[in-house]
Amino acid sequence: MGLELAFFLAIGGLAVLFAVGMLLSENAVHSALFLIGNFGCVAMLFLMLDAPFIGMVQIVVYTGAIMVLFLFVIMLLGAEQTTDTDRRFRWLTGTATALAIAFIAAIAVPMVIGGGLVLPEGQPGLPQVRIVHGANLDNLNVTLTGDSLEEPLVIEDLAFGEASDFIEVPAGEYSVMLAQAEGNTALMPPSMSPTISLEAGDVFSVLAYGTLDTNTGSFPDVALLPNEFVNTPDDEGRIVAFNAYDQERTLALVDLGADQRVTVVERDVRDEEGNVVYAERASEEDPLVAQREIVIADRVIADNLTYGGEPVVVTYPEGEDYNLAVVDMTNFDSYIQPNDPQGSIQDSVVMRLTGYPISTATEQTFVIATEPTTADAQPRPTLLDSDQTVLLIETLAGFGSPLAIGQILFTDYLLPVNMVGFLLLVALVGVIVMSRPAGLSPEQKRRRAVRRRVSRPLVNVISQQTGTDVYVDVPRLDQPESGD
Repeated sequence: MGLELAFFLAIGGLAVLFAVGMLLSENAVHSALFLIGNFGCVAMLFLMLDAPFIGMVQIVVYTGAIMVLFLFVIMLLGAEQTTDTDRRFRWLTGTATALAIAFIAAIAVPMVIGGGLVLPEGQPGLPQVRIVHGANLDNLNVTLTGDSLEEPLVIEDLAFGEASDFIEVPAGEYSVMLAQAEGNTALMPPSMSPTISLEAGDVFSVLAYGTLDTNTGSFPDVALLPNEFVNTPDDEGRIVAFNAYDQERTLALVDLGADQRVTVVERDVRDEEGNVVYAERASEEDPLVAQREIVIADRVIADNLTYGGEPVVVTYPEGEDYNLAVVDMTNFDSYIQPNDPQGSIQDSVVMRLTGYPISTATEQTFVIATEPTTADAQPRPTLLDSDQTVLLIETLAGFGSPLAIGQILFTDYLLPVNMVGFLLLVALVGVIVMSRPAGLSPEQKRRRAVRRRVSRPLVNVISQQTGTDVYVDVPRLDQPESGD
């Protein structure tokens, strides 16, 4: 079960529980609180459906305004409890609820299991492609032609190591024509131009690689490197590795670790089932001897990178200071000398990458290519993604995943909501300050003090002036007799 499904079941189940609590609660305040919780769960479901605006409206309008107003009115009027608290047939509510749940389950479960419930599937979008220059040539003009295009798609003056933006094109087959940018001279006859096939939903980097040699009849070629915009696993980055360097070499991408050296070990050869493979015996009396092999002890990120072969897609933990190396795996044993196994093996390193970063939620197209040189110069390997800017793809979180919801809330809505909340707080403070009574002037304070000093009971004033207490005799009235 995927994370998205688990998240949906948790939120959906919580929404149902809140709804049941709203119906069964005898306290009006509790019922309103249950309904607010249900609205919050519904808003989360809208966010999982990539409808953030409706989700925010659900929270702000329904939960934050209408239901809070209802709650205040209920508490203001003291209507938490109904007057009729002595109900007859109290068992009827629970029985009706249980029967309703059983009825819904009896209908829904067979429909889901038997396939009677057909859910609509999302339609894939148009294919997206970008052109990457990785050939041992100067600047190129790349032209895509096909029946699906109304007019050819031309990418002009693309330098080595550069990549165009992703472009949406209709699904279909396309011919890729390569030409030198200077003079727009075609590098090959149109009949020999490579072709690519794109289907709906595909995302590819079209890599031009190789070189032009009229003497041997070799022409540059193109390769489709798969790209994805969905999220990678937590704390990992995706790497798409491709060998466009040497036709005679099979390469591997290795994490050397802190020592920055290739480490090898000797071990028994085992088959696919894990059983030890033994060498053939000359006779039945000879002992069984296991076949031995020397392998890299360091962690291999991507192996079996043949020239122009299938790209290798892997994920690797994020980090800032990886010490990577591109190792030549062709005739790997030839690099190892019996007297110096750990020293001579370093000659197998084609290229080192010190302090190489791997970022989470990104995809790095790792292309090992030949840097353009003059005809007499020795070709040198290079990494098109060495500066982390050319072929780096910022991936997107999976549809409906918690990461996607978090990105929507904290990037699209957190700052605006905070600003609105801050403005409301400022307005509230301003209303309090403006509605506060104005202070008394000094003259008004003096008059109030004088008035307080003379505003004493008259009896107290007379007593103070005469020096004697004043007694007031109140005549006593007798109770009249009955009949008077």
